[in-house]
Amino acid sequence: MKRTILAMMLLGLGATLLSAATNQEIMLEGKAAIMTMGKTLKSHMKQNMKAGGPVQAAQFCSQKAVKIEKDVNKTYKTGLHVKRISLKYRNPDNKPTADEAKMLEWIQKEYKAGKKIPPMIVKQVSKNEYKVYKPIFIDKNVCLTCHGDIQTRSKPAYKIIKEKYPNDKAVDYKKGDFRGAFVAEIIK
Repeated sequence: MKRTILAMMLLGLGATLLSAATNQEIMLEGKAAIMTMGKTLKSHMKQNMKAGGPVQAAQFCSQKAVKIEKDVNKTYKTGLHVKRISLKYRNPDNKPTADEAKMLEWIQKEYKAGKKIPPMIVKQVSKNEYKVYKPIFIDKNVCLTCHGDIQTRSKPAYKIIKEKYPNDKAVDYKKGDFRGAFVAEIIK
């Protein structure tokens, strides 16, 4: 919690310092929503990878992941929405807004400098609007099957991805790289 508040103060991104109670409440609400989204997507990805390898996983991502995200978001209360963002996005829907891009750039800079990144970062956007960020890192080699370089990517799977997303930027990662973030947008 102290790290999250400290991270907000260090950001210099127009974040307003929240009271500890408000910060904790927003962070817990955002974290719960992000974890639900992440677990849902991960379980589907694992099922598809196990059933048909990288090709079936790529088909799932390109054909069904967006619908699953929409369905999960429908289960949240009004004023709460979770999405994935990245500076190197595959789906144009995952392109960050200007303020989100600044946050991603800050995380990337801090991470490259060897600093510890908080697991959740809370930012107050306006009087009643908050964003909770959960950074995503490439933590498993299996991620490189679709997000790695030319040597690590599955050629048949990437063919499916490239057909759906001809302007794909979400490649050339290595294990341990900062990939992007889940963002819970909360309006109170």
